[in-house]
Amino acid sequence: MFRQFSFPKIISSPGGFTLLEVLVSTAISAILLLIVVPAVLNGLSKYALYTGARQMATDIRGWQQQALSAGDTMSTYSIQFDPFNDAYHLMINNVSRQKQCLPVYLDLDSTNFPSNELKFNLRGIPISGGGTVTLSEKLTRRRYYVIVAPVTGRVRVSPLPPAG
Repeated sequence: MFRQFSFPKIISSPGGFTLLEVLVSTAISAILLLIVVPAVLNGLSKYALYTGARQMATDIRGWQQQALSAGDTMSTYSIQFDPFNDAYHLMINNVSRQKQCLPVYLDLDSTNFPSNELKFNLRGIPISGGGTVTLSEKLTRRRYYVIVAPVTGRVRVSPLPPAG
């Protein structure tokens, strides 16, 4: 008389992960991050230093062109480097026309220009000869050099210091 009642069987698949599986996948992810993150940061710092040096070289070339195209015999075009504030000033007749600050992760280490000033004549050639500006990245201390040739005024960027 009594009917036997039974619940319908629910087909279930095992869902979720065990604690061991979660711990193993977390450990593998952590190891991969420890390998990948420093490599990415190293690449980014190298790129940042290179682009900072290229920007400075571009500014020097542009100021050379300004001196060349001005044709004004009374004006003096120069760049005043300020290693203490990691900046440089583009100047006409000792008056700053534009201040360029380096990014916070770069240092303007040194220059070998007299009084940290690069002056151009009317032909865009450095008056006091060529020289070098040394830039470094603050974390890795990796360096790049912006080199101005003495006779021609050619500007180039190099990871190696100039010979001589």
